[in-house]
Order: sequence, then C-alpha cells, then structure tokens
Amino acid sequence: MTMKEDEAIRKWLYGDMGKKKRMYIATPVNGRSEATLDLKRDAAYRRCVGLKAVLEIDFPDWEIVTPFDVTRHFGEVVEAEAMGACITLLLTCDAIYLDRGWTASKGCNLEYRAAKIYGLAIMDHNKM
Repeated sequence: MTMKEDEAIRKWLYGDMGKKKRMYIATPVNGRSEATLDLKRDAAYRRCVGLKAVLEIDFPDWEIVTPFDVTRHFGEVVEAEAMGACITLLLTCDAIYLDRGWTASKGCNLEYRAAKIYGLAIMDHNKM
C-alpha cells in the first residue's frame, strides 16, 4: 500500500462525514478446512463474532456487519442466494475488512471485487 493510499484510508476511516459508517467483514466459509459445510459455517460464524468484537473496539464509531447478519437464518441454502444477500449487505457499507485466507475464497474474492468496483475502503487482514 502506498503512503497516498494509506492516507486516503485513514481520512476515510477517521474523517467526520456526519453518519455512522459501516464495515463489512468478509471471511471464508466454503474454503475452510472443517469437514462438513455445517462445521465450516459454525467456524466462520465464530470467527466473525470474534472479529466483530475486536473491530468494534478499534473502530468505535463504526457499525460492523457480517455475512451472518443476513444468512444465519438460511440453513441449507443455495450458495448463490447467500452470496446475493451478502453482496446486497456489502453495498450498504463504506468499507470491507478482508479476513485471513480471503484470497483462496471464491465468495471473498467476489465481495472484494464488488467493494473495489463500488469504491469502498478496503482493509486486508494480511496487510495490517
């Protein structure tokens, strides 16, 4: 990340725009090492809960949202439906936090591309 990009992100994160900003956590689900989809979802959910708690401390003026805010009740759902709900939630946000392992996840890569296309601030766990 260049110094100019870093300054732009800091201004975006800490600048006063008159409303509470939203940050979306993108974390791998299907790309996880757990044996079953249920175990993968549970592990991803627990990871999001932990990340959300940390990010709420680091960014107290931000609302932190996760994919599970819109998909937890789905149960057995078609992946395309879950991703549609996630992208819809993401597009209501000002920033995306890309969790570790995101580059190996199709869903996280889709979320990253959408965030980039729509000009959201991008925070990569691997670069922080």
